[in-house]
Amino acid sequence: MNKIYSYPFKTDQDWYDFLNCFEERQTVEIMDVTSNAVIDGKFCKAKAYYITGVFSKSWKSLKANNKRYVFQIGEHENIHGHFVNIDITELLAKNNYCPWQKSSFWGSDSCIDSNRSKRIHKPTVKLTNENCWQTLWEMIKGLRKYDGKNLSSMELEKWWNVDDMWWVGPFCIGDLHGLKEFQKYHQSKFLSFIPDRDGSKGINKVIFSEGNKAALMGHPSMTCTHKGEYFGFKPEGKKPRISVMDFWTCRKDKLVDNWCQIDMIDLFRSINEEYRIFIDKALYYNDNTFTND
Repeated sequence: MNKIYSYPFKTDQDWYDFLNCFEERQTVEIMDVTSNAVIDGKFCKAKAYYITGVFSKSWKSLKANNKRYVFQIGEHENIHGHFVNIDITELLAKNNYCPWQKSSFWGSDSCIDSNRSKRIHKPTVKLTNENCWQTLWEMIKGLRKYDGKNLSSMELEKWWNVDDMWWVGPFCIGDLHGLKEFQKYHQSKFLSFIPDRDGSKGINKVIFSEGNKAALMGHPSMTCTHKGEYFGFKPEGKKPRISVMDFWTCRKDKLVDNWCQIDMIDLFRSINEEYRIFIDKALYYNDNTFTND
């Protein structure tokens, strides 16, 4: 089965060539999830993990600097294919390919410091056979209740461990601790960016759980329109491409950890033509597949 990668990787060889630019590589496994039942004739599986390595050989137009980087990765193998989502925003940001990284757009301590390093987040709860499906599904239904004005309309405090939850996002957003920090520095800004989001119309969507761990993906995950400023990009009325993978843990009836994989660079490419031209040239990327109306 051919793999479908996040930007800018097209083939297994692209991915191997990238990894070979890093010495002293280490893999840190986070979780493996398998569906408990057959979904459209297939048992689905997913995994979340990190790869770290020292950037010792130049990649594309990025010059090697012998610094260590951390890449958060999610994989889903399901009825739609084998999808791989890699967060490369730490590497790009620290090499000035994400110029907004040093701005105060987000303001969270976990993402504003341009000198910080991507951290590895391991599950903060023991992985057990306890079923988290009902809690996860109720939380997702809550997301769909957003009234367009108040985050409280989603009633997320019913399903998240309010004080101890972790939302572990791409490097350019940061890792957010507690529901209030998550809502202030990610969710509120994300909803302002795409207030008309509709996850029910996403493509290639699959969600399943195994014990107190679960996985969801969408490629893309939702339909939406760019209506609010996002990372300094002003609205151009485009339709963002947002490919997402989520991995969760829960304790009893509360969600605790959430590793959220978002293909951020392709998202930015889809909403700003100037950046698309810039990053495609920098990474020697040619793609005529997508158009934006």
